[in-house]
Amino acid sequence: MPELYVQLASDTIASFPALRPHQRHPWHALLCQLGALACLRSGLATPPADAEGWGTALRALTPDVPNDEPWMLVTPPERPAFLQAAALGGLKGFRLLATADALDVLVTANNHDVKSARMLDGEPDDWLFALVALQTSEGYFGAHNYGVSRMNGGLANRPGFSVAPAPPGGVGAHVMRDLCRLIAMREDILEKHSIFAEDGLALVWLEPWDGASSLPAQELDPYYIEICRRIRLVWRDGRLTAMAAGSKAARIAFGKEMNGLTGDPWTPIETKDGTAKALTIDARGFSYERLSKILFEKGFEQAPLQKIGAGDPLDCSYLLICRALARGKGKTEGLHERRLIIPPRVAGIYRSGDLEPLAMTSQQRIDQAGLVRKALRFGLMTLFQNGPKDFKQRDPSSEHRAAAFLDAFEADVDRDFFERLFSEIEAEGEAARREIRAAWLADLRERAFAILKNSETGSPSSTVRRYRAWVRAEGAFLGNFYKDFCDPYFPKDPSHVAA
Repeated sequence: MPELYVQLASDTIASFPALRPHQRHPWHALLCQLGALACLRSGLATPPADAEGWGTALRALTPDVPNDEPWMLVTPPERPAFLQAAALGGLKGFRLLATADALDVLVTANNHDVKSARMLDGEPDDWLFALVALQTSEGYFGAHNYGVSRMNGGLANRPGFSVAPAPPGGVGAHVMRDLCRLIAMREDILEKHSIFAEDGLALVWLEPWDGASSLPAQELDPYYIEICRRIRLVWRDGRLTAMAAGSKAARIAFGKEMNGLTGDPWTPIETKDGTAKALTIDARGFSYERLSKILFEKGFEQAPLQKIGAGDPLDCSYLLICRALARGKGKTEGLHERRLIIPPRVAGIYRSGDLEPLAMTSQQRIDQAGLVRKALRFGLMTLFQNGPKDFKQRDPSSEHRAAAFLDAFEADVDRDFFERLFSEIEAEGEAARREIRAAWLADLRERAFAILKNSETGSPSSTVRRYRAWVRAEGAFLGNFYKDFCDPYFPKDPSHVAA
């Protein structure tokens, strides 16, 4: 660990080859929390400069445990090991898990998406990353398999929102930025989440666990690193394996009324309907409409590490990273990750905390994309009804046929929505911003028209009827488009008349 932190500080780590995509945020969060806790407990305002300093700081977290056992993957069962609580009664009643991916399970229908139990010769890194993902981000998995406290319910997730130095900054730059921010925001976190203890238990695996007891929040450090399962790694026939047992209670005792509000610095808070709760990402992932509301605090509160604050450099670009593994009942609903470059002017507004200008411009664009979609829908419905004189707004057959094309348009808007939004905000002067908006709307018009043209294969086979259907569909689309978008974006043109 000490050498790893030195490499992270110098940003010389390109990647962790054994790290699976869904393990990225749990591993990142652990490195940041662990590093920040080590510095805070050692009275350091900044991270150590060398491996010796890191070794001293990390050992300060385990002063009562000799021989570095809490940092080892395998120790005798009655002693703590890394992310593994001591099992004082031995391993009686524990069951064998022979592979690392059997430990860190992605629940998939009929074993189709990600094959389970296939890492027969897993290396220590495979077991380490699986252990981190399980113990710090797993949800409820049936009777006696409780999930972590840092999410709003057993079928929720622990999303990760934070800003990182823009490329060429890498893994290490991201870790060190969040680690230093955790140190800097310590007092604010303690004040906002007074339920925690400043000198509380930080590494939950240091306490033995019989599976029946829970730890109250009042005994924990606000940056606590938790474990949710009774797991012990053991050597068996020259190979690493795991032994697992169920529990009668969750390891951390947060009541349901807390709604997952544990002060997790990577988790935004949903504030709609007058009730605050930890954000849960569903199968929709980070669609541009939902992400806009999260970023610009419309019904949401940003995660602490998502904000650009004290210690973050001025007048530069940042990379916003959003991650979540969506869960459903008995299934995984997708791994979602989105990265956005935040240019300097936008970053400055973001830092100021006055997000209303960003929110207003974003909502205008969302509404305008919706109007283009409405025009496209009118064109598609006209085409699929063969260009009728008595057009039906609610025709189930043509609505069904249009759905896939409308979804394709939404995906097209989503692809570069924030890039185009930020380019408008970065522009100097109202005229330049209006020109950028008009160019975006014209681009949406061309994208929608291309989708309408592509859908023509579903129009009537008769040449005459096909031509009539297409002409009326084209007129319906363009007429509706220009009805909604005229001055100041497009000069009025008498030829733009609805069919």
